Amino acid sequence: MTNKIRVASLTNGMGIGGTAREIITMNKNLNKEFFSHFVISMGSKDDPRSKSIDSDKIFFISDPKEIAQTLKDNNIDVVYTHRHGRNEPAHDAVAKEIGDSISLLEMNTFSVLDKGYFGQRCDKHVFVSQTNLVKYCVQNKIKFDFKKLKTVYGLVNCEHWQENMPTEAEIKDYKMKLGLEGSFVIGRAARPVMEKWDDEMLVMWKRLCKMNPKIKFLIYGVPEERKNLLIAAGTPENLIMLDMTSSDKELGLFYSAIDVFVHDSHIGECSCSTIAEAMFFKKPVVVKSTPFPRFTLGKSHTKDNGQIEQIKNGVNGYVVESGAAMAKAVDYLYHHLEEVARMGEKNHTEVLEKYDARIGIKTFEKIFIESALDKKIELSPNILAYYASNNFFPDENSIKSWFEEYYRRLEDIYGKEYPDSILEKIWLCYLKYKRKSQTLLKKIL
Repeated sequence: MTNKIRVASLTNGMGIGGTAREIITMNKNLNKEFFSHFVISMGSKDDPRSKSIDSDKIFFISDPKEIAQTLKDNNIDVVYTHRHGRNEPAHDAVAKEIGDSISLLEMNTFSVLDKGYFGQRCDKHVFVSQTNLVKYCVQNKIKFDFKKLKTVYGLVNCEHWQENMPTEAEIKDYKMKLGLEGSFVIGRAARPVMEKWDDEMLVMWKRLCKMNPKIKFLIYGVPEERKNLLIAAGTPENLIMLDMTSSDKELGLFYSAIDVFVHDSHIGECSCSTIAEAMFFKKPVVVKSTPFPRFTLGKSHTKDNGQIEQIKNGVNGYVVESGAAMAKAVDYLYHHLEEVARMGEKNHTEVLEKYDARIGIKTFEKIFIESALDKKIELSPNILAYYASNNFFPDENSIKSWFEEYYRRLEDIYGKEYPDSILEKIWLCYLKYKRKSQTLLKKIL
């Protein structure tokens, strides 16, 4: 009879992104009475977040046979693979080496159907938003089966953020250092890569600088290809661009210093950790909707739109379709500080009730126990009682209802009467196809 379920997180690396952060949060929050957690990284020991896991619980292995042997040596019951969902030969090779007695799960970030061996062998698919689960079913013509398809929202370590909340004096010094004191500040944070950037942000900043020259823009992570364009688009002295940081202290100061968080990405978000973090810091959020198509037309990955699940238009922020509308939404909030405060409080409460790691981890635990039961593993009465005491969140009914609610939200957009101008649309098309031609040229050369 098993008193502890032994779970191994399998990842391609422990870099700076959200995957490593989620593994660390899971490692901290899994109930130690009923679970033992290990990490198998196919990356390097030098990865930035690798030292956040105890050295006796993390293994750096890339050979599939060695991975399988390590799982066997540590009596692993459940392997939880953090991945984008696409077929990967390395994951196929690992899956072929793992015995049927081990339950194989995946975190499917991009809602892609893996038709390879790993996909056939995988017992459960977990998505970080209900929207991406809907996308997975719609695009792949899969009937929703709650036994196999789950949602666990991205784990926000609220306890950690609260314990490291900047003081008023620290926030004041931070604002003074960056020239933000007394200003209304919008903020954006993302990895400095083009897939996390939408050129509509250039339209937003250009419009906003003409509309309201008092607003300042603080950004973590601008791609090199867009820095000069961003400077030229608006008022340079109101623009502060910072290199992306892995310091939670710096990020906490950033979130504390801004008044409104703005976000866009031309590929959208499955579920955005920076949006959730900004919400925790009581900031309204303005996002651009990026609807995924019903049909993939041969593509393995299309746009995501989980951000409109996080932000409901007019309730805790605004959902827009253009840079022009985003500028209008920001300007509206500048002139309605009571809405900034109301939405901020709403967001903070929602994170605590929905995205807090201490909530999401309960669903992970229930999934892991269910997986062990599926494999006929005999569990202790204490584990079974713990399983019965927890509920899935979101549950089956919530996910079913989202198949309709998502499409209702697509129609609920702020500022439809504020489209980009014809010249702006031509400029955006030029930037898009210039980028594509440069990418194609690099491939040819």
